[in-house]
Amino acid sequence: MSAATLTFTSQDLVSEASRVFDAVRRFGSAKICTLEGEIFVMAKPDDAVARETARATVLARMDGHAQKLKALGHVPPPPAELEHINRIIAGEI
Repeated sequence: MSAATLTFTSQDLVSEASRVFDAVRRFGSAKICTLEGEIFVMAKPDDAVARETARATVLARMDGHAQKLKALGHVPPPPAELEHINRIIAGEI
């Protein structure tokens, strides 16, 4: 943790979360103190490792969800129909 780490209260985290997140982005971490005297540190994870772990987690969850839908009998629309559906969602039709 660097000497430039800022300290916030738990109330700051609730009322001004964007300010706390900006400090973490700028300095790499920020301390958050609770009314009970506990101190928590919010820090950016190692980007390369965190991204790969998050990516693998999301892909596994999406794959599991797709398998559940397939087991329930869901048949996705054909690719030719997807463009029409996307236009409806975009409000073009």
